[in-house]
Amino acid sequence: MHDFILSHGSIIDGSGKPRVTGDVALKDGRISAIGDLTDESAARRIDCSERIISPGFIDCHCHSELSLIANPGAESKVRQGVTTEVLGNCGWSTFPLAGANAAAFREQASPIFGHPTIEWNWVDLNGYFERVFKQGAAVNVATLTGHGALRAAVMGLEARAPTLAELESMKTLLHQTMQQGSLGLSSGLCYVPGVYADSDELVALAGIVNDYGGLYATHMRDQVDGLLQSVDESLDVALRAHIPLLISHHKTSGARNYGKTRLSLAKLDEARQHGLTTYSDMYPYLAGSTTLSMLFPPWVLDGGRDAMMERLASNECRARIRHDWTHGIPGWENRIAALGWQNITISYLKHAERQVYVGLTVLEAAQQAGQEVCDFVFDLMLAEQGEVGQIMQNSCEEDLRNVLTHAHSMIGSDGLDVGDHPHPRQYGTFPKVLGELVRDKGWMTLEESIFKMTGYTARTFRLGDMGLLKQGYRANITVFDPANVQANATYENPRQFASGIEWVFVNGRPTLADGVATGDLAGTAVRRC
Repeated sequence: MHDFILSHGSIIDGSGKPRVTGDVALKDGRISAIGDLTDESAARRIDCSERIISPGFIDCHCHSELSLIANPGAESKVRQGVTTEVLGNCGWSTFPLAGANAAAFREQASPIFGHPTIEWNWVDLNGYFERVFKQGAAVNVATLTGHGALRAAVMGLEARAPTLAELESMKTLLHQTMQQGSLGLSSGLCYVPGVYADSDELVALAGIVNDYGGLYATHMRDQVDGLLQSVDESLDVALRAHIPLLISHHKTSGARNYGKTRLSLAKLDEARQHGLTTYSDMYPYLAGSTTLSMLFPPWVLDGGRDAMMERLASNECRARIRHDWTHGIPGWENRIAALGWQNITISYLKHAERQVYVGLTVLEAAQQAGQEVCDFVFDLMLAEQGEVGQIMQNSCEEDLRNVLTHAHSMIGSDGLDVGDHPHPRQYGTFPKVLGELVRDKGWMTLEESIFKMTGYTARTFRLGDMGLLKQGYRANITVFDPANVQANATYENPRQFASGIEWVFVNGRPTLADGVATGDLAGTAVRRC
């Protein structure tokens, strides 16, 4: 007897093949049968007429490291149909940690991970997984190794190249994380400390990952005016390290750069024609989200939070920052010049007395405070000790469509579950693709979109028996209503659950049952296969 039979549904198996009508059976955490199962028995049979049965969605770009500990039910993801999260992106992972440098890195990462009261009582990937699954999680969890975490563990947040000995120490730590099942290496080349790394450093580390069959995922150095040069740098690292390349949240920013994704994607296609494996991921929104500190010139952030606070209090440094925002620095991603303060919204502040600014653009908040905008930003950063979240109106629909519909792209939320006003992608990414972009706008077929969310992602990251509806594979399954699936989260009201996702199974156990979260913590650690 099967545990469940999902009957009379339209089966989209995650391979990209056309849908078929039939039944899917689950037993002991696995898919036990697919086809016409009318004559077979189950402890429970669920009628899926007029519903899609698909593999559970794999969110290939997450920052849920601490939110999974704070909120193990992961309801914002489960109610999107997500069954697996890939962590460790943009150079940020919660391991490895080493000695005195660990505290400085935790401080630096706090605006990304949130939940500052959680104790980091682990030092490596195994320890992190042990911490998460000691209490359990509603989703499966896999992770990359963050280059920023590696660098910080060995040499803190210093703005310099590593010595040969320091580079060897980073390699040793990376060997350890790969042996523990990391999927590969990620970099965040506009964040401290990744911004201080040159290509040679990245090649040396990516070469280690290649030995284990992993990939290199990069939040590139510049997604604004230097997009094409940053793609070239990424390709150079991947070619020299002989490693597959994933461009994280592939986009361009600022009206003067709209349309450039045609050129950046063409570079990836050309590299594929010459034998390099390349991918992109993206979320289905025109705005992005990160920390306000990443808008500052790299020299401001050198040495960590305390050093940054000293500089922001200095009139001389303030004048220099204004100059750099106006005139730029060669090789630096200057989003202020490209976007303007009117396109940057404050999304997170720690202190209650300044919550009035959350949801306002920086320009609106400065006007409300009666200050010149740069002075307002400097004072706000000082008052909040650098922990300010922001949402940027980056892109245009043409570029978003170019990337999402590209043959070698995947879907990743890049969600930050920080504060009361996160980016709506934390709650809406996958239903927004299925509803607005597939059903309403016709950007791609359901089969194509689900392939990008499931089978293609599992294959890219070497997740093994996941991502497909196939007998013997893990029973990670999502059932949804294609006529009514939609994202309800908005920029104004982001913590709204999606509609139309009805059943979600993680390793054969329902985490969402008839639209209601069960609280079952059925997820497991997923290591590179």
